[in-house]
Amino acid sequence: MPRISRKISNIINNEICNDEMKIKKISHILNNKHPADISDVIEDLDSDSRQIFFKLVPQLVDSRVLVNLVNPYRTKTIAFFGLDHFKNSIHLLKKDELIELVEQLNVKDRKQFFEMMPKKMKAIVKFLMAYPENSVGRNMSFDFILISENLSVEETLKYIKKKKDAPDSCSEIFIEDDNHKLTGLISLTRLLKSHKKKKLKDIESPDIIEIAATDDQEIAYNLFNKYHFVRLPVVDRNNHMIGLIRSADLIDIAQEEITEDFNQLTGTSEDDEANTSLIMNCFKRLRWLSFAVINTLLSPFIISLFQNIIQQTVALAVLMPIAGALGGNIGIQTASVVIKAFSAKEFREAQYSKVVKKETLMGVFNGLMIGLFLGATVLFWFNDIRLSLLLLGTMVFCATWASFIGVALPIIFYRFGYDSSLSSGPLITTITDVSGYIAFLGLAHIFLS
Repeated sequence: MPRISRKISNIINNEICNDEMKIKKISHILNNKHPADISDVIEDLDSDSRQIFFKLVPQLVDSRVLVNLVNPYRTKTIAFFGLDHFKNSIHLLKKDELIELVEQLNVKDRKQFFEMMPKKMKAIVKFLMAYPENSVGRNMSFDFILISENLSVEETLKYIKKKKDAPDSCSEIFIEDDNHKLTGLISLTRLLKSHKKKKLKDIESPDIIEIAATDDQEIAYNLFNKYHFVRLPVVDRNNHMIGLIRSADLIDIAQEEITEDFNQLTGTSEDDEANTSLIMNCFKRLRWLSFAVINTLLSPFIISLFQNIIQQTVALAVLMPIAGALGGNIGIQTASVVIKAFSAKEFREAQYSKVVKKETLMGVFNGLMIGLFLGATVLFWFNDIRLSLLLLGTMVFCATWASFIGVALPIIFYRFGYDSSLSSGPLITTITDVSGYIAFLGLAHIFLS
């Protein structure tokens, strides 16, 4: 338990202090703390201490604290206080925090929560929630200035001064034509330097890249990464500007994508946390562990087909695990490199064959190097040149095959519209393990018969 949480816990469980003194001490420690820090304290406390904390300092638990809590603590906090407790602090939340909170509520609580919202805020949240969960529209803001291209510089400056809801921070102004279609932008610096009678359409920059509100948020992330923009205008199907998305808004998205790829790579789920129920986690992992079960059934079956040759040469049983282990490691390593390249958009479709060839040749080289080392070790250990050559041949095959599978499967999945990371982890391990045993024992049958 962190130091602050331990302090709070000690105060709550101090039998000498009365409630008034406890409130004073807790308030003194947490009054200037960020809501996320207070959320950490709530999560760190045991169930009884948490209940006492809520009773002693309910004023510290506002909407900002609530949105930083993970489930089941968020649900328990709402159950203790009721939604009315958070009514006066809803306005402190950002739009994405509001959406996150609303999505976690059941139908009854969601209706009540909407009724508690200020009218304007409610309209914004409902508008944004109409877009798919992972779309750009869900993450856009409305802090932008959009002006007709027919206005002069002088008229534009007057308009900005009179605009009550103008954003506090604005470095550029977006321009639209008479049909309200986005045509370009102009920096505030250029606007101030231009002659006051000049029309905006004469000084605007038409080189503008926009993104559709229905596009996946990963597309926005890739555009920011490619062009190093700070912000992008968001348009509807008619090319009317309806919002703005900033690179800073996509930090969480980048983290989500990395986490998602890692989860697919390891065969776990994004909800695979300490806060998710044991049964739910078990069922989610069973889907991926089924590949491991298939592997454990296939491997002994393959081995049983070659039991005569294994009985004749006991050393095969000692060396056999090497064949499976090497292929799995190389396959996962190669797949990780390819999946990272897909995520970062480092290569295109035209480069697929080149990447497959390169990775496969690397597998041949690595297999040869590892095979020579292991072959020499086996020759020294068993004084048998046939076993040494057997292991050399197996290592070259396993490393080459695993490299090919590690690069080919993610590309195949990607080409057919699936997440490339689905191909890795247990699936690659199963394929390389089984093929490794077949190669090792098949070559053993040829070399040692």
